[in-house]
Amino acid sequence: MKVVTRAVVRFLPLPAALLVALGAGVRPAAGVTDHAGATTPAAADGLASARAFARRLLANGRAAATIERRALDPVTGLARSARGRLTLELPDRALLEFPATGERIALRSDGGEWLQPALQQMLRLGPRSAAAGLRWWELLLPGDGSRFVERALSARRYAVVSPSTEDFAADTAWVSLDAQGLPAELEYRDSSDSRVSYRFSGWRFQRPRGRSSFLLVPPEGVRVVELP
Repeated sequence: MKVVTRAVVRFLPLPAALLVALGAGVRPAAGVTDHAGATTPAAADGLASARAFARRLLANGRAAATIERRALDPVTGLARSARGRLTLELPDRALLEFPATGERIALRSDGGEWLQPALQQMLRLGPRSAAAGLRWWELLLPGDGSRFVERALSARRYAVVSPSTEDFAADTAWVSLDAQGLPAELEYRDSSDSRVSYRFSGWRFQRPRGRSSFLLVPPEGVRVVELP
């Protein structure tokens, strides 16, 4: 399994949340300067940084946005950008799609799939790997905010800390909001201490389509690799 993981990390510009899921690790949180208040657990109605988004998602059931992922390529050291689409659906589903490469990542609390056309393979994620990959997307999902603590850095920017667990050291994401209070950018540092950012635009809220739209089936000729 480790051999497959290293090949994936080396050759594909992938979401850092899934690098966590596959054991690439994350950078432990450094001290965050608090400009607007002390670190506090999430309120009963969720993280302040996700409150407006959570209300819209609860009212509709499904949210989708255009995304732009920016990060340094680990091989060349050059900045790389990839455009795609993020879909979130209650209660625990996330789907990342990158049309330029055909890469698709479906995550659910009970598992998920990671289709990698460039490698002609699909990773089938068990509950443990999928839960790790969902970690930063969970801060946007209603009901999961109590697992994080956050600091308000300004009126529209927050530092959100994921507490330590047996599998992961605590680390920090930075969330910026747009004028409507919806997520505009999510940033964190990967295992090489490089900052990875997702920029969101064009949020749309719709009726849910169900679990089947978050279930990937491998095309003919694609090798399937099982992960825990």
